[in-house]
Amino acid sequence: MAFTKEPDYAGLLPYCITEKETAYIRTLSEGNSQAAAALEHDVARPTIADTIYRIRLRKKKQQSGQSTLYNEAGSPSATWVKGQSQKGQRSAQEVIDDTVSAFNEKVKSRSVSTKAPKVKNKDLLACICIGDAHLGMLSWEEKAREDFDLKIGCKDLTDAADRIIDAIPSTHEILIAQLGDFYHIDDSLNQTPANKNPLDADSRFSKIIKSGIYVLRYFIEKALTKHKIVRVRNVAGNHDPHSHVALSCALATFYDSNKRVIIEDSPKAMYYYAFGKNLIGITHGHMPKPDKLPAIMAVDCPEWAESDFKYCWHGHIHTKRSFEAMQVIVESFRTLAPGDAWTIDSGYRAGREIQAIILHKDYGEIERHTAGIRRVRNEKKGL
Repeated sequence: MAFTKEPDYAGLLPYCITEKETAYIRTLSEGNSQAAAALEHDVARPTIADTIYRIRLRKKKQQSGQSTLYNEAGSPSATWVKGQSQKGQRSAQEVIDDTVSAFNEKVKSRSVSTKAPKVKNKDLLACICIGDAHLGMLSWEEKAREDFDLKIGCKDLTDAADRIIDAIPSTHEILIAQLGDFYHIDDSLNQTPANKNPLDADSRFSKIIKSGIYVLRYFIEKALTKHKIVRVRNVAGNHDPHSHVALSCALATFYDSNKRVIIEDSPKAMYYYAFGKNLIGITHGHMPKPDKLPAIMAVDCPEWAESDFKYCWHGHIHTKRSFEAMQVIVESFRTLAPGDAWTIDSGYRAGREIQAIILHKDYGEIERHTAGIRRVRNEKKGL
């Protein structure tokens, strides 16, 4: 007969911050079930489960040497690594210095023009759509569906770059469309910028920024081996309205002297690009909303009347959806990243992949390549 080991709730008591947390964990440590604890404290059972998850994560961070300052609600308000600042707290200036240092580490030398590959086909445009990468997100298998952190996210994306760029045809130009929420957090507070909801984030903000720069550079350098011109557009997501600007600025500085790389760094929410009889719109999808995109494109774009094929690509919802309105095909793209605790608890589920679309200047979409997360990971393992 198999016996299940009882959870060590008593071991979580030293990591409780608020009175409610202490009360919940003390009740559990006395041998009560989560359902019984929820009944005793007149709260929903998921509240008890979320509290356990939050405290276990806090315990894990503190044991690894990372300390966190929590507010009265038990949510993180600041983080620091022990021994790095006075009284354990990192000042705003230290955060700024770290971020500047991270940028400088990656741009000590600028990219220069390299010999372009011999590409004769100017009738095709290759487009890679990178759905919400959420670099810096932290996920725990016991709470979500799998373990995920900054290192895993970077490896998945660079492996996907190899898979998808090797698969597509060599074209004169390639458009890399980063569809927003490339970063999971926008600053060191680990909160959503608009609603201030707490986020599970891995590592320090400056390291997350630096890693994102590395990943996009990997895509660009890989693309330069097959395409004469590499055009990149990073759009603002609801998770990274400011940090995405830092990403674009860093890339624009690095590739300033390389005429084969074009970093489109306009601050506008909508980006448009015309190729032959194709008109492409790119945005994140949280504002403006997808159902409004065809009408907005019609007003914004002078190329509208001359374009036979109209597309608008966005992220945000993490699921695959498409519809046609006013002859515009509006399409959302999945992410390679798994769901975090909030996403899983909220009931959201979706497949995970990266896609490349090939457009012909006269005939619109003629080809598409898809690399799912399982293929991306297994091929690198030789499976």
